[in-house]
Amino acid sequence: MKKMKAFYLVIVFVLLVLSVVMFSGIAQAGAVPDGFIGVPWGASTEQIVKTMNERGYRQLTGATPGNLVFKGAFAQTPCELHFSLLANSFYSASANHCARSDYPLAPQSTYRQVVDELSKKYGPPTDRRSDKLKTNDGKEHPQEGAWWDLVDSRTFEKYSIRVDFGVTWFADNTGDQYVVTIHYWADSLGEKLKKKEY
Repeated sequence: MKKMKAFYLVIVFVLLVLSVVMFSGIAQAGAVPDGFIGVPWGASTEQIVKTMNERGYRQLTGATPGNLVFKGAFAQTPCELHFSLLANSFYSASANHCARSDYPLAPQSTYRQVVDELSKKYGPPTDRRSDKLKTNDGKEHPQEGAWWDLVDSRTFEKYSIRVDFGVTWFADNTGDQYVVTIHYWADSLGEKLKKKEY
């Protein structure tokens, strides 16, 4: 009887260890983004334009097919807002060039504020990085990144969010500028749309 009990305890222990190992690398399950700035995943071009116009965002011309660009704000910071579509369905978006500045302090503060807000909503990031980028002129620039791999606990649909702070070069004679970029993906929807389109 004691051997049988010990055997069951070993089995339970092995199963617990295996479940921890298997699920430690899997995306966080729970809350997931339902879209971007009030635009739901899967929205058509017309729905995006209507929603963004109603919210006071100005559409910019010259976007490539399958993309829409608006001037506006994300996290109370001026940005360019990009929407990507496949088969006329929205699956990915980004807020680009947020908190643009010659100096790192304001953009880095915006980056940390966005990461804190997203962490409150979706839990801690799946991964983070913090390092320096050396440019051709020999300068070292701080850069940081945080990303979330999320899974809807009901549907098992996958989503990703990535926030980056760093330096980029602009061709409008402003040279190196520090910016924040926020990117949202409906990964599962994107995969389905790619299969439908190709």
